[in-house]
Amino acid sequence: MFHSTCQSRALPALCAATFLSLGSGIAWCAQTGPFNPEAWPPTANGAKKVHFVSTGDGFKPVSANWVASMKILTGGDHPTEPITIGGHTGVKVNGVKFNTADELFPTWANEHVIDILMQVYGDGAFLDAQGRSRYFNFLTGTLPEPIAVDGGSIPPAAKNQKWNWVLFRIPNGLRHMDNGRLVGTLHPKARGDSPISAVSRLSGQNGGTIRLDGLHDLIVRVVAFGEQGAFGEPEQINRFAP
Repeated sequence: MFHSTCQSRALPALCAATFLSLGSGIAWCAQTGPFNPEAWPPTANGAKKVHFVSTGDGFKPVSANWVASMKILTGGDHPTEPITIGGHTGVKVNGVKFNTADELFPTWANEHVIDILMQVYGDGAFLDAQGRSRYFNFLTGTLPEPIAVDGGSIPPAAKNQKWNWVLFRIPNGLRHMDNGRLVGTLHPKARGDSPISAVSRLSGQNGGTIRLDGLHDLIVRVVAFGEQGAFGEPEQINRFAP
């Protein structure tokens, strides 16, 4: 179920000035959630680049620009375990690190912003003992110069015992050493026969590309990286059904 800022394309005066294109090429008025967890948000834009992974391969590409090139990593310092909840399979974070790997990471080398769309289960893993939202970060870049960027928080309203779409927008900063993007390129000291090259090969930490830190027990079904606006805007996505 979702809400739209206009009821009909025949009423342009009521429509938002910005339109979002679906993979079909049809233009729609700006829409707001909460969106159905059984399908990509209707604000998805098939013209933009997206890489994703979904547990059980439950989601298919919106267009040829959307590629299932990612993996959810487990073991080491980022363990997860499979879980079935809310009618779907997902993974549960067993520590405080949730690591995702993108085999096509060079796609992001020229993007100064990366949007991260996730589908998470609303069981309160993102809340502290007082019921307040926990702040967390996304770790970008490789050793010896990784940079943590603010992930913000997931609102308490998402503790609804349902699967929820959440959207984060993070900067893809520049390294001091060579001015390369943290996500999409490799640090010069992590290339070739460097002792850290194996764990840095996908432009991130410990075999990954972007790592989420700080949400123990978070349950995840989908992770997608996209160009800015690929999934809509955070204020459209981050709305939660009671």
